[in-house]
Amino acid sequence: MNKGQPDDGTARSAPPGFLSLKWKVLLLSSLILVFIVVSFTGITYLSLMSDFEAQRRAQHKRYASEVEGLIDQISKDLHQLAELLPFLEGMGPDLLAANGKNIAETFDPYWASLQLNKGIELIRFYDNSDQLLASWGIPESDTHEGVMLNWIHEVNVRERPISSLNCQKECTQFVVAPLLVEGKSVGVVIIGAPLIDAVLGFKDVSGADIGLLIREHDSNRKSTEMIIPGWNVRIAAHSKEMNTAILTKVAAQYPDFSHLENGVQIAWDNQYLQIKPLSVNKIDELDKAQFIVVTDITSTMHTIQSSTQQNIIIGVVGLMLSELLLFFILSRPLSRLKHIAFTLPLLARSSFKNFRSELHTDGQKPWLKDEIGMLDETAVALSYQLEKLEDQVADRTQILARKMNELSKERDFITNLLDIAQVIVMTQNAGGEILTLNAYGETLIQYMEKELQGTPFINLLTPDGDMRDLPAYLEEVRSDQRDQLRHEANVLCRDKSTRHILWLHSHLTRHTENDPAMLSVGLDMTEHKRTESRLAWLADHDPLTNLYNRRRFQEELEQMLNLAARYEHSGALLFLDLDQFKYINDTSGHQAGDALLKMIAHMLHGSVRSVDILGRLGGDEFAVILPQTTAEGAIEVAKNVLVCLNQGKITINGRSHKASASVGIAVFPEHGNNVHDLLAAADLAMYQAKEAGRGGWHLFSNEEKTRERMHTLVYWKEKIEYALLNERFLFYFQPIMHIANKTVDHYEVLLRMLDDNGTVLAPQYFIPAAEQTGLIHAIDHMVLRKSIAQAAEIQHNGLRVRFSINLSAHAFHDPELLSILEEAFTQYDADPSNFMFEITETAALEDLSAARELMETIRKLGCSFTLDDFGVGFSSFYYIRQLPIDVVKIDGSFIRNLADSPDDQILVKALCDVARGFGKKTTAEFVENAATLSLLEKMHIDYAQGFFIGTPIPAHDSPFKEFL
Repeated sequence: MNKGQPDDGTARSAPPGFLSLKWKVLLLSSLILVFIVVSFTGITYLSLMSDFEAQRRAQHKRYASEVEGLIDQISKDLHQLAELLPFLEGMGPDLLAANGKNIAETFDPYWASLQLNKGIELIRFYDNSDQLLASWGIPESDTHEGVMLNWIHEVNVRERPISSLNCQKECTQFVVAPLLVEGKSVGVVIIGAPLIDAVLGFKDVSGADIGLLIREHDSNRKSTEMIIPGWNVRIAAHSKEMNTAILTKVAAQYPDFSHLENGVQIAWDNQYLQIKPLSVNKIDELDKAQFIVVTDITSTMHTIQSSTQQNIIIGVVGLMLSELLLFFILSRPLSRLKHIAFTLPLLARSSFKNFRSELHTDGQKPWLKDEIGMLDETAVALSYQLEKLEDQVADRTQILARKMNELSKERDFITNLLDIAQVIVMTQNAGGEILTLNAYGETLIQYMEKELQGTPFINLLTPDGDMRDLPAYLEEVRSDQRDQLRHEANVLCRDKSTRHILWLHSHLTRHTENDPAMLSVGLDMTEHKRTESRLAWLADHDPLTNLYNRRRFQEELEQMLNLAARYEHSGALLFLDLDQFKYINDTSGHQAGDALLKMIAHMLHGSVRSVDILGRLGGDEFAVILPQTTAEGAIEVAKNVLVCLNQGKITINGRSHKASASVGIAVFPEHGNNVHDLLAAADLAMYQAKEAGRGGWHLFSNEEKTRERMHTLVYWKEKIEYALLNERFLFYFQPIMHIANKTVDHYEVLLRMLDDNGTVLAPQYFIPAAEQTGLIHAIDHMVLRKSIAQAAEIQHNGLRVRFSINLSAHAFHDPELLSILEEAFTQYDADPSNFMFEITETAALEDLSAARELMETIRKLGCSFTLDDFGVGFSSFYYIRQLPIDVVKIDGSFIRNLADSPDDQILVKALCDVARGFGKKTTAEFVENAATLSLLEKMHIDYAQGFFIGTPIPAHDSPFKEFL
């Protein structure tokens, strides 16, 4: 119930200035109907007048044609008369004699008759010399003598008649014709007749009055002439019934004769007359004559007025009948609507019961339900709904009060949460000064909130790094020119220590000037940066021996080769391979091998110069760069290293093992001027030292290199070619298990070669030779075609198997690789999503852009990629970002002793987190026991591979052998 307004339980009366909707509808409809009637009547009248004007224009064209026809008739009559004159009695001889006196005497009896009967007012005879012979009618002084003489001369010359209308003073039709007597031209006759007959004949033809007006400039005109002063014209001729006073009245109303161009209408003696000039082509624009027509249009105007009056009467009667009918139709329903409208205010006062009772007091029940009846029912339903809603509002108000109490508690909770959250949360005003700081921020930077209030945020940061643009960027966030800003900076704490903080600044909407303009959230990245530095160090170092790894060592070697070439210095490379290291691993375990490697690394540090560079290339291989030395100096260092190593001894599980190594020596630039060649030379020299009895050294020589390499390459080249031709290459399959599901997800395809003696050779025996002889591409093509064919065959038999295939480093430079893949997929109808390709960082390192481009193209086919040996030297972190890989395979050196090595567990966990952070799945190889698999499962590694999961098995022993 609304208690703010009193409720008397009755509906309100009509307020002041109230006008019922019924009268509004009637008034508006009346205006509309009046507008329709007026518009219809006006349009009808305009249409009738338009038709009338069109008829009058057509009629005036007919008038002009009729006048021109009458003038042409006069001209024809004069021509006929001119032709008859020589045949009048006595005229022929006189004309032949050119005797003017005789011509006058002979023709004089005929003149009176022609003047009276034919209306001729001028006849003149001229001889062939243009001399006047005889003349009757208008005196010579009153005619245009010059014009006539021109006509006479032209006719005498051309002997052709001329017809001309001249209206300079009087409108006279002239005919100038040659006189022919006995076929001979004897002179010219001029005959002139006025246009009175044409004016009088026009009335008979058209029924309209016409007048011929001639402009006058002579002030000495005769008083008897009919003059119209307003136009300065005289009436030369007019029809008999024409009242010239009409023209005088029109001239008084329209002094400018040009206003009559479209015709004017006047009332005259209960008549409607139209006065309009008539344009006749026969009258030249230079003449001063103008025909004017007076037409009686009384009957037409009466017809138009009668039609308009009828339309007005019909419209008014229809308007009244429509208003009465509309009033009858709307009176009852609008009264009901008015009753509902006057009752509705009860709803606003929450008088729902009174509203329902008042709504039905009028007792009006329509026969059929209409919109107002529906409104009535809807209003009643609405009253019940509003009554229900009001009850609900009361309940909701109580609920809202409880919610407000809960929100207050939540606000307190959030406040506490901000204080205990492990991030810095602060706000800044529009000037960049700190307003608030949470408890964690106070603890981290060792300043209280009150101490920092009013301090510019930028003052907290140390000035190291690129800080020049930071104040401008912060101002952009505070001024809403950008939504957020993310940056890293060092914060200076109270104890002068620094913390590396990742800041995220966000713009806040301000309602008052005192409100915060920016929210700054800082995440302490100090420990993360330290870990990042450690990982950066691991990217260049071997974590077991702390020596340079292969990648960093090769970079150092390349730099040393460049310096040696620039300054023409010589240097040497020592390549060390431990003797019987595999025996130590097999007999005493990998822990013994690791301990021996650490000891040897330490002993190498003590046996070389400080400028020398040490590195572990992998496994039991070490290398030393000796800058600015000779072959003799390198030999001395090698001897010293061997002496030092021979003194090393390690005891594990009661077994003692002595350190021993074979050293290969290569001198640069003599034995190679690039990393690849120099390492190959040192490696070859090392094998020569091993063949000589181990524990010794050997200096590389070019003769040995050529002889050894040729022997080896020719031998293995023949074997590889024979194996390709005779299908001596074998496929072995090693299962890779999905750890969570404990099911085999896919198989790695491993290549072996069957030797002549039945020995199965591992890839390390024939792949290097294949790479050097160029046969590696043929091997890659064979592996791809055969793997795709076998997978397709298995798939077509209803079993889906995924294969992981190793790609060599040379595959990225093979122009045929992509086309062979596409051709094989199409030929065997294989699903590309069943194939994964494994690459190593070494393969990608040779040409990163080419590797990335090829991988992206193959991935578009539906295949996926695995990065093998992930984590070796930690350089893989670079490639995990740069290459489009899907899975990373953690190197087995981290997995083999995982169960017993806390260091390996930390590294593997870090590698897994990094891969997962980049959205990559992970595979662990060298899983050799249940304890290792259990740890991998806890670390959420996706896949596992190793002897514990399954050993490599030949195709004829595989689970899908019956499909191959």
